[in-house]
Amino acid sequence: MAQACAVADKELHSISQQLNHILSDQDAILASIESDPNLKIAGSAAEEKPNDIQDILNKDAELSKRLSALEELKLVANLIDEFKANFDLWELENCYYSLQSLRKRLEKVDMSLFPVQFQGLLKMHIDSLHVDLLSRIDKVMRQFWDISAKSVTFNKNITVGCDDVQLEYTSFALFLKSCFFSQDHFEPTSWFVATMNMGDAKDKATNLLATAFNEWVRLQIVHEKLKQFLFSASVSLSLNNSTLSASQGPGGLEDTLKSFEAIVSFLKDVITVDDTAVILAKLGNTLLTEIVRFVKQNSSHLFAPGTNYKSLVVSLNDMLTGLSQKAGQSWQYGGRELDNLINDDSVVNNLMLDRLLQEQISAIRERFAQEDWKNKRAVKAKTRKTLLPTSAGEHPKAHRGSTGTEDDEWAWDNDDVSAEVEEDEDGWGSETEIALDSKDAQNSKEHPKKDAGGESDWQNAWDEAASIGSDLDDAMKITQIPDLFNRIFSNFEIGCEKIGRDKISTVADYKRNVLLTSFMAMCMCRYEEWWQLYHDVNFIISESADARKLYRLHELNTHFVNTHIENLKKTARKIMGQQLRNFQANDKSPNWGIAIESLLPYIETAALPALIKLRDSRILSEFLEFLYTDCLVNEIMSWRMISEKNSDNLAEFINLLLAGTDVKQMEVDPKIIHSREKLEIIGRVLTAHLTDIMDMFSNGDFYLFSTDEIVQWIVMLFADTGLRRECIDEVRTIREEQDI
Repeated sequence: MAQACAVADKELHSISQQLNHILSDQDAILASIESDPNLKIAGSAAEEKPNDIQDILNKDAELSKRLSALEELKLVANLIDEFKANFDLWELENCYYSLQSLRKRLEKVDMSLFPVQFQGLLKMHIDSLHVDLLSRIDKVMRQFWDISAKSVTFNKNITVGCDDVQLEYTSFALFLKSCFFSQDHFEPTSWFVATMNMGDAKDKATNLLATAFNEWVRLQIVHEKLKQFLFSASVSLSLNNSTLSASQGPGGLEDTLKSFEAIVSFLKDVITVDDTAVILAKLGNTLLTEIVRFVKQNSSHLFAPGTNYKSLVVSLNDMLTGLSQKAGQSWQYGGRELDNLINDDSVVNNLMLDRLLQEQISAIRERFAQEDWKNKRAVKAKTRKTLLPTSAGEHPKAHRGSTGTEDDEWAWDNDDVSAEVEEDEDGWGSETEIALDSKDAQNSKEHPKKDAGGESDWQNAWDEAASIGSDLDDAMKITQIPDLFNRIFSNFEIGCEKIGRDKISTVADYKRNVLLTSFMAMCMCRYEEWWQLYHDVNFIISESADARKLYRLHELNTHFVNTHIENLKKTARKIMGQQLRNFQANDKSPNWGIAIESLLPYIETAALPALIKLRDSRILSEFLEFLYTDCLVNEIMSWRMISEKNSDNLAEFINLLLAGTDVKQMEVDPKIIHSREKLEIIGRVLTAHLTDIMDMFSNGDFYLFSTDEIVQWIVMLFADTGLRRECIDEVRTIREEQDI
């Protein structure tokens, strides 16, 4: 490239000298034309060729055109020399305008009159001038902004070149923005790039212009370096004249405050107003956020009596407001954020409480990082637990009526349940610690219960739960998490006492609930056996000296276990519904695989083992009642009729279900005994004749059925005949007589 440019420059200079020499002597030009034998016309030839004069005129026009092009080239050469002179003098703005004039002049030259090689060399040489100018601009800007790995220096004035030319930043930056980026953005189609011809040079110029815009107009390189300093750990910043330096330091409170001051002073007192506005448009909010975060996290030390940190924070806040005034509309800060922290003791106390809370949450995370938290130990499960009273009008909600997620604040999904069943030789142990049902959702219509509200309602539910099963204490296994909870909860309460409960009375309970919620959320992510988490939390509550403070944990644990139970119910209902629909569609050849391969294995190896591991007879009883009544009996009774084939199918299905749900822990539960007996009677009714049913009625086998239920079964099983009507009338008459 350099050799080609030198050749083109030499040729242009030679042409210029020759033209000057030829055009300076007009007489010599005329004499040369007259003496040129090629231009002489013989007398005889003139008479024979009258068109020779026209040829001479054409030749003259051609020479004139060429002469004009050479004169334009001479002006181009002069502009190139002008560019080089300005370039040597570091007059880069004049170089820009010289190039602009050169490009306009070059457009007037008919380059087709010159050899192709000359055209290429000339274009290459002029394109190189574009690149040279942009490269020198980049070099100058890197002297104004001297950026290294550990420092940023801004020089308002620099000395360049062998002649020590003085350059001033403000005027040079104005030249860069006004000439190359007048529309405040980079235009690849501007004349400076569009007039270039050579691909490589054009690409290089485009890249240099993009770099100039991003790094020296938008100051991205400065912004990134300041941001790096801001987020570097164990780094102390200092401002020496116009240099912001970073050094490794201990990172104490005073060092950090002075580092913030150094950055603010650099932006406020060192760089120009325009550059401050550009940088703060991106960095301002980040800088303020980091300062406020640091003050919040260290408020207990910064504002402690007997320290001078508070004066440093006040000074820093004043500097920030001054910086905002310099930045104008690009970034605005009125000092309110830090003023609140400096002058409001309640803010400081709340910040200390937040820090205390975060310390406990961090301790929970650290403990879960150690695998030995899963190690279990045996404890005695108590039959009666300390009551967690509710506030007036507040009732613990144990059982959700639906399986949806509209009241599921945690959005738990279905969990896979382990099929492994632990053998409990001692039955249930009556260790129920929290009543998950304030009342039985499937209570008999003849014995409804009413909510009393408040503590008494919960206490009654607790007493009922504790009364089911054995009255003897029973061993139960818990993990190491209850010990962790006791430690972090005790630390939190002690920390609140140190801050002063009267100072944080309005938020202490809320923060405690946040701690309990965070604890429960992290446990839910870590426990593989959800029933184990249920036991651990129950144990925590039962051993608490003041269980009222743990009511939120009780709520979350109740909701957690109910969500899993509802998922078990949802799956069981879905599979059972598939089997019943199959009976209706294919009563003669039903698909028994649904019941034998899906439903019964799910109940026997997933649902029941999980519920048994909960060691709560109330929950197990409610689940079985749900299977018998909601999923089976109520669904069948919604049918319009039962065919003879389906009578046999349903009877067989009931026998399979009763066998698959025969849980020894429920052998003494009166409600389950009645439900199983009632279902067994329904199985017999399905295959019995009408006279057999009336014999059963006479023998009192239907004591668990209402009159309407008996009538409905007869209607669904038998056709409308006189005998059926007589039987129905007899049932109604006898029942009415019994009610009198």
